[in-house]
Amino acid sequence: MLRGQSKEAPKRVTNWSLIVLSIGGQRLAVRTEEAGGVRPWTDPMPVPSHTPFVNALLRHDEEVLPVYDLAARLKQQARGTPPLCLIAKREDGMMAVCIDGTIPTLTTIDPQTLQPSAEPAPDILGYCVIDGEHVPLYSLAKLGLPTTIHAV
Repeated sequence: MLRGQSKEAPKRVTNWSLIVLSIGGQRLAVRTEEAGGVRPWTDPMPVPSHTPFVNALLRHDEEVLPVYDLAARLKQQARGTPPLCLIAKREDGMMAVCIDGTIPTLTTIDPQTLQPSAEPAPDILGYCVIDGEHVPLYSLAKLGLPTTIHAV
């Protein structure tokens, strides 16, 4: 080894594992570590709320979860009878999200290939190409968190 050279190997990029799902036929992806699972959808109980897109609770056995209506945010309606329930591991706790009844698939991507999002939403990490299609990658941990505007 020459003087001044480092023994450290170049940093290796770790691929991200993604769950690819659809809402209203629109494909999107989420990181697998931010998902708590997929289960059958049960009828939610509407509740009053001032939180955008959160206006129901879903009970599964002894667990009660707030429902984030990502379909309404995307101006879609979940397809399939019955739809499925994606459990989102949000920063402040678990949430239920209604998704299409089509079984989600798994894939991996190199995070360096993510294309930036033009949307200011903190829960959209960017866009990735899956099967030749640009698919938005959502952060379930930040799902529905308000956009923060910083003054200069």
